[in-house]
Amino acid sequence: MKLAIIGGTNIETLPIPYREQAVSTPYGDVVVFRAALEGGNEVLFLSRHGVLYGLDPGQINYRANIFALHELGVTDVVGVTSVGTCDYTYRLGSLCLITDFLDFTRSRPASFEREHRQSLHTGMEDVFSPRLNDTLERMILARGLPYSGRTIYACTEGPRFETAAEVRMLRMLGAQVIGMTIVPEAPLCRDLGLSYTAIGIVANYCTGMTGEVTDQGIDEVMAQRRDNVFDLCFDLIRSADGT
Repeated sequence: MKLAIIGGTNIETLPIPYREQAVSTPYGDVVVFRAALEGGNEVLFLSRHGVLYGLDPGQINYRANIFALHELGVTDVVGVTSVGTCDYTYRLGSLCLITDFLDFTRSRPASFEREHRQSLHTGMEDVFSPRLNDTLERMILARGLPYSGRTIYACTEGPRFETAAEVRMLRMLGAQVIGMTIVPEAPLCRDLGLSYTAIGIVANYCTGMTGEVTDQGIDEVMAQRRDNVFDLCFDLIRSADGT
């Protein structure tokens, strides 16, 4: 098992010394951060929005990102993402694990070219790895971190936030959290046979539920959980390496 971390809002770089590696793919070039933990375990990290966080959700080259990890021999991927919640029972700053998605994106390539996919039509069973989710859930609970459970994620196009009417619609359709980046990231991993899990950090209540949704408010919540999430991911890497 070789695991990589994909980071998003306020999870844009590693908190430990790293070096950058450029990886060329048929879909474009990607910069991957490489580091090592104290015990020598290798850490691979990719900033979803680019090295300078310059890409909006619809502009991200998801295919290049995932293909680059595949080229480096990655077998398992942990995506870290901020999510808004349309469920009042979820606590801000709590973690959640995503188990399925609703796709409301419009302008993103949804799959790899046929010659790179494992099959003509990629199955969507267990897009989010039950094995990785089970392991992470045990780790979250053992640490006593605030946890909102396993969730259904709705992915919208962005970069604008959803309207109050859209939030009500998504809640009626079964969504519990809403974001802008896990699709097509998760299904692209499935295209290539990579096991994928996503740790959501509940960073805001969605439009129409409480006060105004702002980038500053989301950043503040994400900063509070940044170290916790990296500790989880690093321990997952250590356990995967058998140390």
